Amino acid sequence: MHHALQLQEILLNIFGHCDPGLDTSNLAALARTCRAFKEPALDVLWEELNDLSPLLRCVPEASHQISSGLYGIRRPLTQIEWDILRSYTRRIRSIFLEDAGIDQESLVMLSKPPMIEPLLSNVRKLRFDYTPRTKFLSFHHLPSLVSLDIQLKLHPLDQEIFRSFAKVSPSLMELYIESHHPANFDMGGVDPSIICHWQNYRTFWCSKLHLDVITLVHLSRMPALTCLSFAFRSELLEEISPSFSPLIFSNLKKLMLRSRSLDLIFRLVSQTRYPAVTNVSASITQLRPSRQDLSSFFTCVQTSGSPHTIQKLWLVQERTWAPTPVPGNKPVLGLEDLQLYMPFSNLRRINLSIDWKVNLTDDELLSFASTWPLLEELLINMDWGWKTLGGITPNGLLKVLQICRSLTRIALAFDTRGYTEVPPSPASLGLTLPPISLIHVLDSIIEEESVPAIAAFIAGLVLPSEFEFRAWHGGEVYGRGGDVAEWQRHLWESVYDRVKDAVS
Repeated sequence: MHHALQLQEILLNIFGHCDPGLDTSNLAALARTCRAFKEPALDVLWEELNDLSPLLRCVPEASHQISSGLYGIRRPLTQIEWDILRSYTRRIRSIFLEDAGIDQESLVMLSKPPMIEPLLSNVRKLRFDYTPRTKFLSFHHLPSLVSLDIQLKLHPLDQEIFRSFAKVSPSLMELYIESHHPANFDMGGVDPSIICHWQNYRTFWCSKLHLDVITLVHLSRMPALTCLSFAFRSELLEEISPSFSPLIFSNLKKLMLRSRSLDLIFRLVSQTRYPAVTNVSASITQLRPSRQDLSSFFTCVQTSGSPHTIQKLWLVQERTWAPTPVPGNKPVLGLEDLQLYMPFSNLRRINLSIDWKVNLTDDELLSFASTWPLLEELLINMDWGWKTLGGITPNGLLKVLQICRSLTRIALAFDTRGYTEVPPSPASLGLTLPPISLIHVLDSIIEEESVPAIAAFIAGLVLPSEFEFRAWHGGEVYGRGGDVAEWQRHLWESVYDRVKDAVS
């Protein structure tokens, strides 16, 4: 410990190694040991809450357990009980809730303390699953809140909740709103006056929230904004007048755009500028892109940002419950299409997944990947498959890994035809390769006699308990018959079992 540290700071450093998320008994024991330990131990113990029931358990005479995991207040709190609560709530810095842990009436009551200072005055981060109960968190005055994260699973977002947070949390800098609804619904829009209430955005990450031009212009004027994600409709492009275009996001590092077609996305990108951007992601919700769309998108990204600063470039077409049919045969993704990535000289992460077929040989993949020796992630059609009998051979992948020594996440179709001899491990050949953390073989076709050899090959690339393996994820989603998908999934599960046995 540094000699300049005071006793309280030393104790906080020590107690910080006691993870309250795993076991609170050690911190509670330290808090009861002596006065010197009490305050710093309580600070660590109460720094983060995963539900609010511990607050009511601090006033047992006034609270009761309604059901398993749910507490409530049985009578109005006395001033002494409010003071007890305040002695703990002033230590809370973060709240992360799947459910509140207390009933609705108690949540509302706690938002109206008799003292002038709010009960949760020092909370800086709030993340919660949006439910009819947790929405009453917006009743609490949170003057120190800088990060708000709302997760939507079963219930649509009430705009009044937004409006309430705008009033009680004036210092907000980070806003996250994500929808996890099984039907993958969009959230629509929000009154611009609510979003524009906050003036110091650093992060605006609302990938399914549709923005209008007023909100987008407001965000472009945020000098500290570094992360931006939103959805939009075609009307937004019509609203951007020449006086606005191009909108310049001067310090933006991460950008994610979501719309129904790639055509809309590259048209928006062409009207904006991101001189400092390093991560670019585009998500298509409906229409399969054409080859011209693909070319226009990469050209616009290149001109709107600095191609030499971009390290992550993702283009993903989402799989929806009711995809829009597209006439004609599916295009085939080849080396010529992948060469659209070439102007981006410092790429580390590549993810291209669209409703096309894929046809790549070993030499073509090697020619493509060798452009970026520091490549860490290479995912090609991870969500749609290659829809081919061929793919990349194990030997072809080895050549890529020898050049891209940082490549640890791979999604490619494998060509396993005739691969029946168990290969020597890369280590026995004197090859030092990166340990793979993700191998997704997509819709690769494998014969039963190739299972032992492929398992041995993959086992030489991964570390025990540190890799994720997927094959035929979702089965029929790759457009093959159900029986074929089921059999292939069974064979690849056999490969996975053998790999686990080999590396354990």
